[in-house]
Amino acid sequence: MTDPTDLEALALLRRRDPRGFELAYRRHAASLRGFLWRMTRNDDLADDLLQITFLRLAERGPELRAASDLPAWLFTVARNACYDQMRLSAASTANDETLEALTSPPPDVETRLLLGDVEHALARLKAEDREILLLVSLEGLTHEAVSKMLGLQSAATRQRLARARSRLLAALDKQLKEPTTSQQRTIA
Repeated sequence: MTDPTDLEALALLRRRDPRGFELAYRRHAASLRGFLWRMTRNDDLADDLLQITFLRLAERGPELRAASDLPAWLFTVARNACYDQMRLSAASTANDETLEALTSPPPDVETRLLLGDVEHALARLKAEDREILLLVSLEGLTHEAVSKMLGLQSAATRQRLARARSRLLAALDKQLKEPTTSQQRTIA
């Protein structure tokens, strides 16, 4: 079910009322920015992609259906902008190496260390795994919305999500067994 506030934003956007854009931005910019940062691990690039996403909303908002799933539409646009950028940049292996190099665990506090471990393991995953985990687990999009975004059947989305979760757990397990991670824990 579409959120009433999103329905209001859509109605305003369809009337070309700038308040619809402002409402959509206030409601969804932070989660979109977080998703884009986790996909790119680059503050400037995430900001640029967020701007592209909302420029598309400004352009296409009046064309959206009254009952559109606004968060799913925005995440689809953000995801497509992200992949367009990845295609323009170096090969995906170079992107993965850059993402891994930019990842560093947060300082001291145990909870922040654990979060750093998760972020680091997430950064080591392939973009497809990272994407589905972020969309479903962190951003809270439904399996149906993610299925539409990715052009998959619902069963395939659930299967891909399960595999991505398994890979994340394996990456975390491997990471926790690495000497450098345990040395960082004893230093903190």
